[in-house]
Amino acid sequence: MALTEQQRDIIRHPIRWFNSAKEEEVPRKELLGILFATLGQSAMYGMAGANWFFHFCTNVLMLDPKVVGAMTGVFPVYDAVVDPVVGVAIDSHQFKDGRKLVPWIRNLTPFAAVTALLLFVNWNFQSVGLKALYCILVYLIWDTLNSFLTTSLSGVTAAISPHSLQRARAVQWQDIGLTIGSFFPELLLPMLSVKQETGKAAFGMSQQQIYLLFGFIMCFAGGLLYLSAAGVTERVRNINSGGEKNPFKKFAILRHNHILLLFVLFDIVRASAPFISEGFVYQQVSYPWFGGTIKAGTLVTVFMILAGLPGMGLKLFATKVIEKVGSMKKVLIIAVVTDIVCRVVGWAIGIGTIPRLILVFVMEAVNNIPWGVFGIAQKALIADSVDYVEWKTGERTEGVTMSARNLTVKLASAARRFMMGQTLGWLKYDAQLVSAGVQQGPVFQKWSWAAYKLGVAGGGVLCLIPLLLMKYPDSLKRQVESDLAQRRASAEGTAAAQS
Repeated sequence: MALTEQQRDIIRHPIRWFNSAKEEEVPRKELLGILFATLGQSAMYGMAGANWFFHFCTNVLMLDPKVVGAMTGVFPVYDAVVDPVVGVAIDSHQFKDGRKLVPWIRNLTPFAAVTALLLFVNWNFQSVGLKALYCILVYLIWDTLNSFLTTSLSGVTAAISPHSLQRARAVQWQDIGLTIGSFFPELLLPMLSVKQETGKAAFGMSQQQIYLLFGFIMCFAGGLLYLSAAGVTERVRNINSGGEKNPFKKFAILRHNHILLLFVLFDIVRASAPFISEGFVYQQVSYPWFGGTIKAGTLVTVFMILAGLPGMGLKLFATKVIEKVGSMKKVLIIAVVTDIVCRVVGWAIGIGTIPRLILVFVMEAVNNIPWGVFGIAQKALIADSVDYVEWKTGERTEGVTMSARNLTVKLASAARRFMMGQTLGWLKYDAQLVSAGVQQGPVFQKWSWAAYKLGVAGGGVLCLIPLLLMKYPDSLKRQVESDLAQRRASAEGTAAAQS
């Protein structure tokens, strides 16, 4: 198949292709910078902010799990305080060059990377209290720095262009980086397995050494990838330099952001549904396998990777899909409806045999197709909402909008873990039976598959309500962008005349 002239030009001049862009387009090198920055963000958070830090504290520092549970229980409370403060701080400060987002990334990234690495260093403190105090202080410092970085990086997608489609492209590349980066910390799991004969983990290393190695790769090196976004241009600046300075009123401006508030309601409803993770279900199921048996969980590991490929592939064409569908709101509704239908059908199929399990994961693959675009459409709408609030109030709120969004995601995750605990309680789940290799009781056996599939499906039905209430048609979006363009042109003309 013959190459087009454009394709030949890309091959001949790849650097020029990355630097070039059509009028009003965001240059590809900036999009690539966002991708790598988000990849690093995802890898660092997947290591430091997820369950690996809990595991490190118990298995390497040898802290009592109850102590670690109490210690890490402080973190969501701290997030509830620090995230809004970070958002207000970002929106209230403008650097000398007129930017308010990218300089935070440039200045704080090295400190965040080093602090994240320090989370996985064992200083061999003898005192339990000293170990716990060190972990708490270092984590809270890292969490604060990371809040500035994640809020700024998310805000960049709103400030990178005054045009909605270009912001959606930035969000698309951000979401791809997020997905790729989330895979890397999972490589830690097989590395930590200790051989009974040698007492060592992978490559003859101890768990402590494995954690330090992954801390350097995921936290330090991954964290430094934030700097890839340091070259992104903030094309949308705050024209109201004398805007609201009161931090409480600054955050209160979000009452005008109906898009964000409806997504908050969406997350609350979704997190409130009965829920258990797949691990609790599949570990109970075994199948005949060449004269022996095989656990469903073993097959599921492979099937989940395969089922995720269609959604991952569609992310590459997300903006095209959104244009074809007609609006981001329609994409969101289609994804939720597909999720409901696929979960109900999957529940009806069941997992009694391997062919049934395969059919269930075919439904998972179908479900992942629109769901792969869901996150991009959602984040793009939130980026658009910053324009809408500026149009309504004259204030640009990248900081408080993105920090509120980050806080909502964290709290929803905590609420979902709480609901999982409640659901397991209702199902009379007994962890000691797992240790003994015994099946769970009749209540769990009867209702766990329904809780896994239908619980979230039922929540999905209620989640449609905030999506249907969301009103931001393309006609209003075009009016907002046109009016803001006129305001900026007028402000620039006034500033030029005064100078």
